Amino acid sequence: MILSLITITLSTAAQFSFGGYGEVSYRNVENDTDRFDIHRVVLYSGYEFDATYSFHSEIEFEHGDEIHVEFAHIDGNYSDALNVRAGHILLPMGFMNQTHEPTTFWSAKRPLVERFVVPSTWHENGAGVFGSHNNIAWQAYFVNGTDDGFDIQESGLRGGRQGGEEAAAEKMGFTARVDYQITAGLQLGTAIYTGGTNNSTPTGLEHHVQVVEAHLQYDHGPLRIRALFADASVENSGLLPIASTTDDIDGWYVEAGYDLLSADDDYSLTPFVRIEQYDLGEEVDVNVFGFAFQPNMNIIYKFDLQNITSETGAQDSDNIEFTIGWSF
Repeated sequence: MILSLITITLSTAAQFSFGGYGEVSYRNVENDTDRFDIHRVVLYSGYEFDATYSFHSEIEFEHGDEIHVEFAHIDGNYSDALNVRAGHILLPMGFMNQTHEPTTFWSAKRPLVERFVVPSTWHENGAGVFGSHNNIAWQAYFVNGTDDGFDIQESGLRGGRQGGEEAAAEKMGFTARVDYQITAGLQLGTAIYTGGTNNSTPTGLEHHVQVVEAHLQYDHGPLRIRALFADASVENSGLLPIASTTDDIDGWYVEAGYDLLSADDDYSLTPFVRIEQYDLGEEVDVNVFGFAFQPNMNIIYKFDLQNITSETGAQDSDNIEFTIGWSF
């Protein structure tokens, strides 16, 4: 009986996985209050039911008092070419939405284009398929649509995310992504989201949302370059609860970094630069210069200087940012 219990316990332990990541950030912001924030602590848990079916989830504690389910889904892994995912999923958009642990990017904060135009972190309820063949990988999901809570000129599409919490689903959305590994170090991809809004406007008009992005990553030894362009539109945005003067927003960025300690497998020191531009009704330019130091591949210290300039000068700011991050 004791031997049987030990066998069951060991078997269960082998099927269960646990992990997480987190960030503590300091921001010295011109013309605003400086902040020192326990930005997020995220706990991952997973379970393999058998060789085919597995469960994956993350629970996020944000700013010390907000709790979110970031994803929670069942995967059916049938073959490299075709697999099924259902539950609460991360939409396959951009670089940051599905892979955003602090050790995977150098800056203290995520790129602003991937906060406003591609509104990471974007997670909704849905189901779909994913797979790969040779050098091509793809994903496609049906998900609940957005709501109409956009304040486009303030924060782009972020207000439309429902997050899966009792999400309205009168209108559904569709999202898909394709990535092509051109060479060992060069990847090119694109993704789309399209869907109607679950709206509450007196006119009853649908505010159809569409987001299209294209991305490129080049890795060559200690050098990494990323580039992303994104364009989004909201139909009838002038009749949103928070009316907008523009139906279309867009943005792009190019980022490059070079690991000065690439010869050492245990350490990393990467100075980097990122140039961003986005337009939510006013063109904004963002220049970021900084460095990321990893004394261990699961720990990262990130420091950068951020310069923001806008057409009217209303958003101009010089900021200092510092983040301590970890993942395991």
